[in-house]
Amino acid sequence: MSFQISYRRLAAVNVFHSFYLDKEGSPFYALNATDQQSRLADLLANNRYPLSDEIEIVPTPLTEKTMRNQKIVFRQTSMGVVLGVSSGYDENGNLVPTIPISGDLRLQFYIRLLHPPVLMRSNIRLNPAMPARFYFTNDPITGNKTFPSLSAPLQPAVEGVVYEMGETAIVNNNPARAQKRTNTLANSWSTISNESCINENDRMLLPRKFPFTFDTSGITQATFTLLQGNVAVMQLPFTSTLPLQTVHLDFQQVPVGYYTLHVNGNNSFERTYQVYINPLVYEPNSWGVIDLVMHAGDANFDLVDADDQFVQPQGPTFELRFDNRDTYWKYYLQNSAPIQVDANWDEVLPVPAGMKRVFISKQPYPLMQAYQKVQYTSIPLPNPSGENLGKQGDLICSEILLPKLTI
Repeated sequence: MSFQISYRRLAAVNVFHSFYLDKEGSPFYALNATDQQSRLADLLANNRYPLSDEIEIVPTPLTEKTMRNQKIVFRQTSMGVVLGVSSGYDENGNLVPTIPISGDLRLQFYIRLLHPPVLMRSNIRLNPAMPARFYFTNDPITGNKTFPSLSAPLQPAVEGVVYEMGETAIVNNNPARAQKRTNTLANSWSTISNESCINENDRMLLPRKFPFTFDTSGITQATFTLLQGNVAVMQLPFTSTLPLQTVHLDFQQVPVGYYTLHVNGNNSFERTYQVYINPLVYEPNSWGVIDLVMHAGDANFDLVDADDQFVQPQGPTFELRFDNRDTYWKYYLQNSAPIQVDANWDEVLPVPAGMKRVFISKQPYPLMQAYQKVQYTSIPLPNPSGENLGKQGDLICSEILLPKLTI
C-alpha cells in the first residue's frame, strides 16, 4: 500500500542579478513582463544564469528544527528557494496545513557566497563602516517595501555623508546614483529608475560587539548613541589625541531589537544607521539573512491569512534584486604603437613598471555578462569580467590587462 504526501507552497524567494539579465541598451527591468520571462528562460536554458552556483541559501539551525516539526520542506532552485508545507483537506474540503501554523512563526535563512567575486559585480558599497550583514524580511518594521522586492526603500541622501560611487539614495525627491565618491548633493548624482534593488539600507544585521571604521579623517572625539524610537538606550564615548580610525563598540547589555545608531563627532562628523542587533542570527561567515514572518500586515507580503491558513491563490514569491555595478574601464597595455588619440578615453600617468600605456574611459559602463561594443578609435576592446576592481581618484574602475594588443 502506498500513500502520497502533498505540499502546498508557503513562499518562495527568487534572486535576480542584472549582471546576467541586462543586455547592451536593453536593461532587464525596462522590458515588459513577457519579455523578462523570455530572457530569463533563455539564460536558464543555456546555463548562463549561474547564481545558484554562486549564492547558497540555507536555513539557520533553529529554523531547520522548526521546519522539521512543522513539516515544512525547503528546496534551492536555479532561481532561489521555495518552501512547501505538508497539507491535507479538512471536513469542509479546504486545503489546510497538516500541522497548524502559528502566526508567530519566523523562518530564517543564511545567504552564503559560494563565489565571492559576485559582489564585485554587484552595486553595493565596497568599504562599509561596520561588519553588518544584509537583512531581508517581509516584516514591516524595516520600512514600507514594494512587492515583490524584500529590499528596504531608498532614503534621502544627507549633505556631508560620504557615499561611494554607485551608492543609491533619494536626491531632490528622485532616486539617484552617486557618479563618484562624494559627500555633497550637488553635481555628483544621476537620476535612475527605482527598481527596489538591494541597497545599503538593507545592511543592518549586527552582533552586540563590532568595530566601526570612520570614512573621514581628523576625528578625535565621537559619541555613539543607540536609540529605540526617541529614547537613548546606551551611549559610548571615544576620545583620542590621534585621529580615530577604527573603534570597537560593545552593546552587550542591550536586548535583541531594531535600533537607530547615531554617531556624533568633532569636525561636524555625523552619521545615522538603522541597525538590527541580533547575535542569535548574525553569522560572520554569511553575507546576509532572509527572515520571513507569517503576518506582514500587507496582504502581498503575508505567508498566511488572518486565520493562519494558506493565502489564496498561492503563497507569495519574493525577490532579491542585485543591481550590476557601473565602473570606468581601465586598460593596461604591455605593447604600444605610436599613440592614437580617442577623445572618449584619458591617458593615465605615470605608467606603472612593466606597462607601456594605461588609459581609462571617460564614462562608466555597467558590468554585464552580455558583450558590449566598446572601442578605442576603431579597435574593439574586450569587456572586463567584473572581478578585478581598482580606484582612480574618486572613481571605481575595472582593470583589464592587454598583454598582446597594440594600440
